[in-house]
Parts: sequence; C-alpha cells; structure tokens
Amino acid sequence: MQYDYIVIGSGSGGAAVAGRLSEDGRTTVCLLEAGGKDFHPFIHIPVLFPHLLTNPKTTWLRKSEPVPGLNGRPMFFPSGKVLGGSSSINGMLYIRGQAQDYDDWRDAGNNGWGWEDVLPYYKKMEDHAHGGNDAHGVGGPIAVTNTELSNESSNKFLESAVAAGIPRIHDLNTGDQFGISTVQGTIRKGRRNSTAVGYLKGAKKRANLKIQTRANVRRIILNGTRASGVEFMDDNGTLSTLHAGREIILSASAVGSPQILLQSGIGDGTQLRDVGVELTHHLPGVGKNLHDHLFIHLQTRLKAAYPTLNQMLSNKPRMGLELIRYGLSRRGAFGLTSTEICGFLDSRESGSRPDIQINYRPFSFDYSSEGGFVFHPFPGGTASICFTRPKSRGEVRLLAKNGGTRLAIQPNYLDRIEDAQGMLFGYKILRKIVNTAPFSNRLECEHGAGADAQTDDEIIEHIRNHAATIYHPAGTCKMGNDEMAVVDDRLRVRGLSGLRVADASIMPVITSGN
Repeated sequence: MQYDYIVIGSGSGGAAVAGRLSEDGRTTVCLLEAGGKDFHPFIHIPVLFPHLLTNPKTTWLRKSEPVPGLNGRPMFFPSGKVLGGSSSINGMLYIRGQAQDYDDWRDAGNNGWGWEDVLPYYKKMEDHAHGGNDAHGVGGPIAVTNTELSNESSNKFLESAVAAGIPRIHDLNTGDQFGISTVQGTIRKGRRNSTAVGYLKGAKKRANLKIQTRANVRRIILNGTRASGVEFMDDNGTLSTLHAGREIILSASAVGSPQILLQSGIGDGTQLRDVGVELTHHLPGVGKNLHDHLFIHLQTRLKAAYPTLNQMLSNKPRMGLELIRYGLSRRGAFGLTSTEICGFLDSRESGSRPDIQINYRPFSFDYSSEGGFVFHPFPGGTASICFTRPKSRGEVRLLAKNGGTRLAIQPNYLDRIEDAQGMLFGYKILRKIVNTAPFSNRLECEHGAGADAQTDDEIIEHIRNHAATIYHPAGTCKMGNDEMAVVDDRLRVRGLSGLRVADASIMPVITSGN
C-alpha cells in the first residue's frame, strides 16, 4: 500500500500534521498510532487525567535507568499511547514559553523559529474562549480557556505570592512571563480538547486520510538515502509495510522518535553496531541532548475549616455528587486543568529572564509505586517549583535489537549543580509564599518528607530523593546545523530525503512552558 505521506504518531505534532496535510484532497495521508482510539471516558474529563498516567491502554509505561543525580532512583517516564498522544493524557496546561526561548533557536541558526515567526501559527491554532488579540487567536482547532479557580486556597496562594513580591499578571502567553497568574488550558466546555479532537475528529471523515491505530512502528525503510517506507506490527504480531510517495513524518515523542530512528539504523554508528543493529545512516545526535523539566512539591496540610479538592478526590460519594454536577453543567472541579496558579521568576533575582516556574493546585497527594496519585484524606494543597532551563543532558539509546528491555532512557537529572541550585531557590520561594498571609492563615503545617528539610544541603538532598518529572522530555532529535543536530530548520533529517521529525524531540533547548 502506498500513500503520499505517512505520519508516525498521533500526538501534539502528528495529529496536527496529518490533519493539515489531508486538507489537500489531492494527497493521500496515512496516520499510524501505536495505541488505540481515544474512547476512554477519563481522557475527556479533565480532572481524571492522573488515572491515565498509569493505564497501559492509554500510556507507554516506561521507566528510566537509575539516575545518579536522584540518588540512584529511576524515573517514571510515561507518554501517550492513544489517539492524541500525550495531549490526551496530560494536565492540559497551555503555556507557550518565553519569546526569548524561540529567539534563541532562531539566533542559533534556525531560520523561521523566532517568536515573531511562530506567534502567527500559535494564533491560527487557537480558539480562545475570551476572544482574539495581539497574543491570541480565535476559530482554530484547539480551544484555550482561562481556568476558573475551584477552591479558595488557590486564590489565597495567588494573593500571598503577590504579597511576597511576585507581580500579578493576567496572561502567561504574551512572550513575557515574569509574574504570577491563573493558567490557561486546552479545554472546551469542560472537556479536554486534545489534538485528536481538534485536528482528527472532523478530518477522519476524509477519504484521503487513513488513521491506523494499534500500529507499532518497528523501523523506517531506506532506499539509499531516501526514506521510502515504514514497517509496523499490529496487536496480533503481523508485520506490514507501507510505502511513501513523498515523505514520512516522524512524530512519536522525544523518546519514541529517536527509538524508531535507532531501530532503523539511523544514529551513532558505533553504538548501533554494539547492539547488533545494522547502520543505514550515521547521525550521532540521535537520542542525545535529552532534557526534561523536573519539579519538586511542597505539600501543605490546611486547617480543617478550609476544605480543598482532597475531600472530593478521596471520597467516592462526594466525587459522585461532583460528577453529577459536571455531567449536568460541564462546570466544577471535574472540568479543570491540573494546575490553577502558575508563576515565573528569576532565580538570580536580577530582574531578568525567568528560569523558575511555580505552580499551585488545591489538592495534595503522594505518588504510588506505579507513579500515579494517591490523594490525602485531609485538606491540603500542593505548591511546586521547576527549574525551566536545565543544563543537565541525557540520552535515549538501544540496549538490544530484540526482546527484553530494548530501550535505555537516562535523563541525567541534576547532573549539573546549577539545576539543583535553581530548584533550591524555588523551594525557598514556595516556603516564603505559604508562610505569607493570607495563605498562612489557613496553613496548619507542611506535610511529608520535605517538612524536615531546613538547611540548603537538606533541601537539595530532599530534592534529589523526591523530585519527579513534569513529563516534558525534549531535544533528542535536535534542530540545528552543528554535527550533533538531527534535523535542519525545516525539520528534514540531515543527510536523508523524504524524512522529517515533528515533535518535542526537535527542540534544541526546551521552552519555559508546558
């Protein structure tokens, strides 16, 4: 079977690519997705997203290698395995990053990737519930809305942050992030607006678009230096081959895209030969430059007089009542993003470019052994910080061609001391906020292991023992023109024709957002 275009992966990049390409009725497009259709009801009810993160029907349940900077802990490393990819299982925050993030990409030689270059495409993509302006668009496939606060503790956290000296702003997506605000999310009328909903729901009726689910791509076939086809396996173990008349677009995530390239013999020749994979194209940067956002929580226990979402999330009868309310009105706690308050500030306190992200959500939890959330039975809230421009770099590589654990993920979190120091600064800011009125008037105590960490060394050790991923891996097929770049600024794989990569793996440096 031959198509003009084959798109591998239906996530934030792949669904958009397939949907847009198929708008031209003269071309044929096949979209391959390893997971199934987005029928699971929890996908569409925003507050239930934590239950998806550990569900093998919707998620790749990967784990990293033991991470030295986390005192030898492996990290849970999930990503979407369903139509919509991670846009169907994530926390739905919509934060583009800073203008300077994109200008840095442009200034590194990636033409067309500066803030003013990409902003029109962000606006074209959007259907903002509060109308269009210089920063936002309307009429696009992806709904964006301002979050309504579900609990008074969120408002008190916001007020305390302002009282602690963080300026109040009203939009985190103008390119200038310094300050604190309520968040925006990809939600329409109380339901998740994934890329599967935005780009594929209407497009799947097109005769020229084939959406093939449960198609696990094994390799990309090269004919000389041209990518000519794709080999994939279905749930029954049957291998099939598709041929591409024009191009193959790889959008399988910052873990999946380098994995497929490496399995295809595209990567560092020495490493591939070491695991028994025949080299088809030497490209040493494949899988390198892995970096991710790491965050640490400050869990608060509030006084009994001030309930939070814990009382609903840990109580099935109350959850049932709230679900009825949501079903009737599409409003309330079930229709909210994972975080309600977000702010950005500068760890150097120089008033320059922010590199710390702080979040607040009106519930508190522990992680289960599988990586999911276990909500506390008492009133609680979770404040979190992330160092948004980490210097530490890791890699994705193959361990063996067949069987067993084929993939090794080593994110190397906190390998650079600057990352640990940035998180230390942010943690101290969280403590300052929660101990500032009016939030402090509701605070009973800090909860959990971090409460005993007081000195700088103790806090850094707490971070190494308890920090977790925000699920933002990037950079493993980086865009650029140096010897470790995998794609050029038009996302074409260097040295090959007919093959592009379009997902977070192409980011040379991760953006300061979600």
